[in-house]
Amino acid sequence: MPSCALVLRKLAILLILVAPVSVPAQSVVFEEEPAIRRWRESIAEANKHPARLIDVWRIQIAATVDRRQMEAARAAFNRRYGWFTLNTTYSEPFYKLQVGAYYHKRNAEAVLWQLKRDYPGAYLVRDKVKLGELTD
Repeated sequence: MPSCALVLRKLAILLILVAPVSVPAQSVVFEEEPAIRRWRESIAEANKHPARLIDVWRIQIAATVDRRQMEAARAAFNRRYGWFTLNTTYSEPFYKLQVGAYYHKRNAEAVLWQLKRDYPGAYLVRDKVKLGELTD
């Protein structure tokens, strides 16, 4: 026959497990000044705008004044690295081939080191693009 102390201990444990525990909920009320709310909402809306330009990193692999040379370099790059986004720009007098549009410099650097084997003269450049053009 179990001892009285053992029965009482089991009964106490059972009551603790079965008894409802209620903790009063706490609430925090945050009141924002109307001018700050309008400013925050305008920033959020501007960030959603599809035409908004953002600063990115690109990898420039070639620059030439000869359009045919640029097209040949573009075709060779696409054969070798077809999965990368390649951007062609013309800024008189140069045709430029640039890879990607990376928001984070470390991501652009990682791709740059992959491309350095075939394009030892490749380097990072800054550019502005629409949000939808981001590579990373």
